[in-house]
Amino acid sequence: MSEKELLLDANYLIYLLEGKVDKNDANLLQKLKTLRAEIASNNVEVVITPLIRYEFLRYFLWKKQENDVKKYVHLMNQFTTLDISQDVADLAADLYRLDKFESDNNNINKNIDKRQFDIFHFATAKVNNIELLSNDKHLPQLEKLYNLYRLDKLL
Repeated sequence: MSEKELLLDANYLIYLLEGKVDKNDANLLQKLKTLRAEIASNNVEVVITPLIRYEFLRYFLWKKQENDVKKYVHLMNQFTTLDISQDVADLAADLYRLDKFESDNNNINKNIDKRQFDIFHFATAKVNNIELLSNDKHLPQLEKLYNLYRLDKLL
């Protein structure tokens, strides 16, 4: 039985499965080493969503990397897959709208559309109360946005 569940986004799947990582990023290398050890000792249940699966698999070239696709589909079939529920979609939409509202009100020019998938991954983790492993630099911004959202809902 696993001690915890971890939702891995597409970049973490690439790091973990493909091994493609910046060798100068000591912090990320240590996180991956720890994650591999936890998986090996069955302390972690790896969780993905169909959207994360899509993001990862679209990375491979048609025909040229078909063997890689088959290998990774087989591996991902062993992970727990969470459906993107209505609650997740609603939270993701609310966070997107709040982010746009805050950006417009503060005259911040931000490419919010670039983060659409990440907002879904973030919302999936929040709704399901599991940790999201991502190396995306704007994850702390999503956490702040989520706290602002929760505060707004309390008022």
